[in-house]
Amino acid sequence: MEIMKRLLKVIGIISVIFIAFIGILSVYNQIAIKAEAGGIVPNGQMIELGEYSVHVYSEGEAAAAPTLVFMSGSATVAPVYDFKSLYSLLSDEYRVAVIEKAGYGYSDIAEVDRDIATLVEEDRNALNSAGLNGPYVLLPHSMSGLEAIYWAQNYPNEVSGIIGIDMAVPDAYADGAFNRRKTRLMMTLGRISVDLGLLRIPGLYPLNEAALTDEEIIQQKLLMYRNAVNSVYIAEGDAVYENAQIVKAGGRLTCPILMFCSDGTEIGDFWVPVQKEFAEENQAEIVFFDCGHYIHYYKSEEMKEQIKFFLKQHDEKEQTVIS
Repeated sequence: MEIMKRLLKVIGIISVIFIAFIGILSVYNQIAIKAEAGGIVPNGQMIELGEYSVHVYSEGEAAAAPTLVFMSGSATVAPVYDFKSLYSLLSDEYRVAVIEKAGYGYSDIAEVDRDIATLVEEDRNALNSAGLNGPYVLLPHSMSGLEAIYWAQNYPNEVSGIIGIDMAVPDAYADGAFNRRKTRLMMTLGRISVDLGLLRIPGLYPLNEAALTDEEIIQQKLLMYRNAVNSVYIAEGDAVYENAQIVKAGGRLTCPILMFCSDGTEIGDFWVPVQKEFAEENQAEIVFFDCGHYIHYYKSEEMKEQIKFFLKQHDEKEQTVIS
């Protein structure tokens, strides 16, 4: 009996210490976010789109080549840094651009509609206002695959190709594969953890630091503290099922497509089959890697070689048709 009392006492003390720690961390987090705001400095252009601004980064001098447009997946806190390990290997021959949608990277966290038409208009307007005119080769990761497909369906003259980085396809959000309630719950729990400051615990939210300078690593962390699981991400998650149905009804694509596909273990058993089916329906080339969903973390060198070969191959075909 005495041992049980001591055990309960120890558990009580530990619980009080833990609650106090979380409380202190939460208060510190709110103070730190305000203090850190002045240290967040965009490295590209801030483009005004009505009542909010989005960030577009570009590099590379090959103005005659198609612009390679990187489009981030859901909840990637700082796409301009997340993708650097790949686009820095391509900008010696091509102009590259990274669109950071509302709520992502340096862009404003704004209350905006996240239906597929609005998302794509945001992308198009941001690039045009940044002076980056098409045609584009779109490089969508994960959920932004829906944007890329819709873009090519509705504005085919602007899209000369798609290179999917484990991109989502409409059937990835079929009833059997996508659980809206579970996704919303995970997003809500994630938002709570952010508000409590848990992301400031080292190692809890690892970021891709490949190819980044020390200053860029600091910027990425500041953006993570500000952006992680914000309201825009949640709104995107709420809209994704309906967006997928719209894209699915939009028909097949006619532009060249290269798809890099993960092994699906981080997503689900449905992932690889729907990728294969989409590739077959749209005559896409598909390359499988035995790695996780953020393929560019692990396979940037291999991807670089295949992307350049793909682009040159289709450029030669276009030149042959023109001549």
